[in-house]
Parts: sequence; C-alpha cells; structure tokens
Amino acid sequence: MASIGQQIAPFLKELQDNISKKNTYYGNRISKSIMDLFEVEVRQDGAGLLVPYWLGVTQRGRGPRKNTKSSNLKKTIYLWMEKRGLFKSATAKGKLNEARYVTWYINKYGNKQFRTNTYIDIYDTERERTIKKIDNQFALMIDKITKEVI
Repeated sequence: MASIGQQIAPFLKELQDNISKKNTYYGNRISKSIMDLFEVEVRQDGAGLLVPYWLGVTQRGRGPRKNTKSSNLKKTIYLWMEKRGLFKSATAKGKLNEARYVTWYINKYGNKQFRTNTYIDIYDTERERTIKKIDNQFALMIDKITKEVI
C-alpha cells in the first residue's frame, strides 16, 4: 500500500500545474524560473509543496523596503528593463541611472501592484481546492476502512 505522502503527491503536482497557469498582475504567467523553485516533498507521513517564502509578492505586490540592506534589486531591474527595451537613454551610464531611479522608487513606495492595492489570486483559491480534494479523498478512505471493519 502506498504511503500517505505518495497518495497526496498527485494532488500537489496538480496544484503546482494549476499555479503555473495563473496570470500575474501584468497578465503574464509566473515565470519558469520561479516555478522551478517549487518542489513536491514526499514523506512517509505526508507530503507538501515547498515554494519560495516570497511567493506572496505575486499576489499583493512588493511593498516599500523596511531596511537598508542591499537586495540587488538594481541589477534585476536593469536586466528587466533591458530585456523589454524600456530604457530611454542610449548610454550605459544613463541606463544605469534609470535602473537606479526605478529601484529607488520601488524601494521607497512599493511596486504599482502594491501601491494600487491590487490583489491577484494566484494560489489561495487553488490551495483551498486542493485541500478539499485531499480531505475528500481521505474521508472516502476512512469511510471504506470503517465499513470494512464493521
């Protein structure tokens, strides 16, 4: 007989697939690089879907920074702006300054999704559905065991 974790794992894989099909604030799917961070962990006594601790940012947006420690956001913003051709400046120094300004603005006020208080349901509803499916599956198994024992 399969362990509890092995019985739950297909539900968690389905949850992971459903999350990967959801649209983010800007209408894009969650990137493959983020989805690659998801991992279904199977144990004898259960299973779980491990996700990045910051996944909530995809639903609520990124708020202002609370500390002064560098998070390398400037580099990420620079690459993001370069990939989408958002720079107005033609020089490397000008592009770097534009990326610095965008980074400063996000660090000070949060990103647009956060500032407009826009909530995008990416995983909450799917997580609840999956929990109900797992509960129903185990309720059926318990009912079957109970009927067999009586």
